Amino acid sequence: MEFEYNRDKKSLINVMKSKAEKKNLKVGLENDKISITLEQGKFNNGEDAIPVTFKGKLADKSDKCIISGKFTYGFYLYGLVFFAAILIVARFVASAMQKQTDNIILCLVVTVLLAIVIVVVNFKSKKGKAVIEEYLKNLNVR
Repeated sequence: MEFEYNRDKKSLINVMKSKAEKKNLKVGLENDKISITLEQGKFNNGEDAIPVTFKGKLADKSDKCIISGKFTYGFYLYGLVFFAAILIVARFVASAMQKQTDNIILCLVVTVLLAIVIVVVNFKSKKGKAVIEEYLKNLNVR
């Protein structure tokens, strides 16, 4: 995702910090890297149920500033899915080698459950993504 602003970098950072407080967002700046997350417990409609973070880079181009980046879910969620996938594959391979059909079926059921969890996380995170995206789109408004 890419957002373009009619401000210089310094004024954009000041505007971002002031508007983030009003929208219950945390803005982290380090050199040219930026991260925007929702403050936990400050939303009523469950927007902060899934920890969504926008990570990107700030770039200056003549009189404009550009933020380009993507949404992430955090290390723990990615780690959980990765670890579960490794365990499922390892168990499936061991069961296939020993021709244990019950365990193979169980691995397939668990794989389907993991896929359902991934779909639910993507669905539940849409509200949080929308809050951050709206915030980034409205930074040009004075």
